[in-house]
Amino acid sequence: MRSSRRNAYLDLMEQAHVTGELYWRVGDVYVQLTNQADRLARIEELRTQLRDAFDPLMRCVRVIVLEGPEVVAQAARGVLEAASETNSALWRVSQDEPQARERFDASQERFRYRLEEFIEAARTSVSTL
Repeated sequence: MRSSRRNAYLDLMEQAHVTGELYWRVGDVYVQLTNQADRLARIEELRTQLRDAFDPLMRCVRVIVLEGPEVVAQAARGVLEAASETNSALWRVSQDEPQARERFDASQERFRYRLEEFIEAARTSVSTL
């Protein structure tokens, strides 16, 4: 059971890392591209990559929800919810809405915080098995 849970937790951390890296690249877009049209095109490419990364993240969360315990499952759901919120915020960025970048940055920060909460819950869970 310990090995199964540990692997499930590591899988989620890996997928969250992929997602977080794509969020990080949004910041690079603002540094590297000065033309607004080019910027929005690159952000749309990142949104496509994030959609592709979301399914594996969701699958990892589902496995953890099945594996338990509840405190870790709840933390995993928090990571997924934060990713969903951040992806929605990025859509607003792609639509060039006012204040969208600030909302995206705040959502990305919540995603990182939720991931840290998950890692702590997973660490505690594995150490008590």
